[in-house]
Amino acid sequence: MKIRLILSSLLFICLNSYVFAQTKVWKLSDCINTALEYNLQVRQTSLTSEIKLVNKEQAVASRFPTLDASVRQNFSWSDQQNTEGGYDFNDYSSSNFSLNSSVNLFNGFRTANSIRQSELEYDASILDTEATRENISLQVLDNYLQVLYAEEQLNNSKNQLLSTGEQLMLAKERMDLRIISKADYLQVKAQEANEKLTVANAEKQLQLSRLSLMQLIEIPVNDTFAIVKPDFSQLGKRAEVSAVGKIFETALEIKPQIRSAALQKQISTFDIEIAKAGYLPSLSMNAGLSSGYNSLAENLKYASQLNHNFTPSLGLTLSMPIFQQKQVRTQVSLAKINQASAEINEQNTRNQLRKSVETAWVNVLSAENEFDASNEQYTATNESFQVATERFNLGVINSVDFLYEKTNLISAESKMLQARYNLIFSYKVLDFYQGKSLEL
Repeated sequence: MKIRLILSSLLFICLNSYVFAQTKVWKLSDCINTALEYNLQVRQTSLTSEIKLVNKEQAVASRFPTLDASVRQNFSWSDQQNTEGGYDFNDYSSSNFSLNSSVNLFNGFRTANSIRQSELEYDASILDTEATRENISLQVLDNYLQVLYAEEQLNNSKNQLLSTGEQLMLAKERMDLRIISKADYLQVKAQEANEKLTVANAEKQLQLSRLSLMQLIEIPVNDTFAIVKPDFSQLGKRAEVSAVGKIFETALEIKPQIRSAALQKQISTFDIEIAKAGYLPSLSMNAGLSSGYNSLAENLKYASQLNHNFTPSLGLTLSMPIFQQKQVRTQVSLAKINQASAEINEQNTRNQLRKSVETAWVNVLSAENEFDASNEQYTATNESFQVATERFNLGVINSVDFLYEKTNLISAESKMLQARYNLIFSYKVLDFYQGKSLEL
């Protein structure tokens, strides 16, 4: 009985957890955090940073001496002539033990430069990961707004269809009373059919937008996925938009891709120094301990042989390059070419950032103008439609003129909606380049 009760409780908890997970309403921050946690591109760049960290630790460890121990045991057999002129098949064995250590005392500062270079490579990989996370976050924001836009577009389409349905009922009554012709009635009915198609297309676009967002944040596609809808009713233009030059200067200071490119240029200078180390002599120290045992030495026991054969050694090795088939010169030349390439890459990264900031700034100005124009157009079109509705209800205008006004209203409402979300996204992109958080 207790087991059944426990199993029932666990099942109830699991079902509640499942329902809660399925009915969760996602905020923008939830989507961004989930994408950053599970997105494969972000995870791949994180693994690259871990590799760079391991390489840095290895470079630091190369300063320390090496230590190796070895043990060798040999067994031998041979025919040997005895004192009586015959041959005896004899065996003997030997044991050898050694302990060796070596350390670089000087290698043209190659080790020190390699350590510094590996530290910079690790720092650059961290910045590359940060840049990837920022790009993914911006993509999530774009997809999130696309879902909001699709939802609002669908709601507007449904409202227009509902309004047309009411107009169709009125047209049916007026046709029955012979106030309007059947042709006028059929035109309103055709408009309703067109708006049903618009609703179907809007539903399709919403599903595609939801699909893109769910795939971006790496969650299984489901029908219950929903996002929080912020209140944009009070949305308006900003009082002031910073000058493009000021925004670019801010972006230069904070954007990780700029700092990463600068580090890559520093890394390339260490490549040159490491290559030049091949011109310089190297000095290393070697030390060792060895001992051994041989069974042929019958007068000395095992421990006594090891004691007498104990041999310490210490030595210095100076290696001076004389002729290396231009290998060092070639490595230096290639390193200088890579440095020039890194400088070009840094400048290109700066140029790309400048172009992106300039584009974002122009997009904001254009979006503001489009927002103002679309609002004015919607207001004027809506007033014209209200007048046309009254005149149609009174039978002053025919269905052709009425549907013309309605089509204009639908178009104006769609443009206003699109302009609103374009403005929101444009502002957020500009905030992104100024280091502000992506929030709605």
